[in-house]
Order: sequence, then C-alpha cells, then structure tokens
Amino acid sequence: MVFILGKTFTSHTRLFPIAASFGISLGLVVHSCLVAFGLGLFLSHSPLVFDLIRTAGGLYLLWLGIGSWRAGHSIVEIDTESTTETSPSPAGTFRLRQLGPHFLQGTAVNLLNPKVILFYLAYLPQFIQKDYAEPSISLLVLGLTFCGIGLAWCFCLVFAGSFIRARFLQSERRIWWVNRIAGTIFVILALQIFLETAGIL
Repeated sequence: MVFILGKTFTSHTRLFPIAASFGISLGLVVHSCLVAFGLGLFLSHSPLVFDLIRTAGGLYLLWLGIGSWRAGHSIVEIDTESTTETSPSPAGTFRLRQLGPHFLQGTAVNLLNPKVILFYLAYLPQFIQKDYAEPSISLLVLGLTFCGIGLAWCFCLVFAGSFIRARFLQSERRIWWVNRIAGTIFVILALQIFLETAGIL
C-alpha cells in the first residue's frame, strides 16, 4: 500500500502506479504457484534462504527510500536502473515501453517479500478440505483469487492517490514533504527487516 501510494504521489501519470500494481500482482501469482506446488514449504523451513531474500528486499526498500529523499521538491520516477528527475511528457510521446521499469519494480518488491509465502502457507490451507484429492489446485485458485482482490485494491489506491495529489500536491513544497515522508517510510521498513533478520526484533 505504501509503495503504490508513494508511486502515485510522485508520478505525473497514474499509468505508472497501475503498471506497478500489475507487477505486484505478478509477484503474488508467483508466490501462489510456489505455495500451491510445495516450493513454499522449502523456503519456510530454510532460515538462511528466507533471511537472504528478506535482506535483499530490505536493501531494495532502502534504495527506494534514498531515491525519494534525493528527489527534493521534484517529481521523481525511480526505475530499476537509475534515479532521474522527469517532467510530464508532451501529448502523443508516451510509449508503452515507459511502463516496463515500473512493472518490474512492482514485481521485484513483491518477489523479495517471502512473508507473502508464509502468509499463504498459514492462511490458505485453512480453506482446503483434508480429504480433497487435488489440494494444489484449490491452493492455486485461492491464491489467484487473492491476487485479483489485491489488484482491485491497488487500483483503488491509485485513483484515491491521484485525487489527493491533484487537489493537495500541486506545490513544490508539498511534493518535497511527500518525497521526504515516503522516503522515511521506506527506510523504516528496510530497517525493520534488517533488525528482524538480525534477531533484534
């Protein structure tokens, strides 16, 4: 939610956070398949692999936070390779390939979150009958249903965030504060992951 709202507030078009939402959903699809076909069990019982993936996710969030702080009062688009300031594109110059980095960013954010797999392992099996012949199919259907609901919720966040941005974030000072707040939240989330991995929390 924080990621989608932050991208909505700092993008000059809602197509970018929508692309990121599809990326997040792709990550959920991957997690659903891992749990449905048993690979999630390996990850949940391998502390080293779990910690490595979680640490990578924390580093990614830290990178996003630093990028938001560096943006200052500018609208910033953080892609998968570099942090650059952008201005709204003239009409007719928008290309579909511009959505690629945002889609990949959303995918990375979710793939580097093994807690999703643990959530699936703890939550979805409660709705599976013990004597069902194909539990993997049921887990996959439930996981994909969750993906659909999550995608719809992300769309709601994008349109709500766009409404807020259009009415309250039209000054450079307000954009400066949004970048600072979003960056701080990303850094805090990263630090929480690091502390949990180190066993401090």
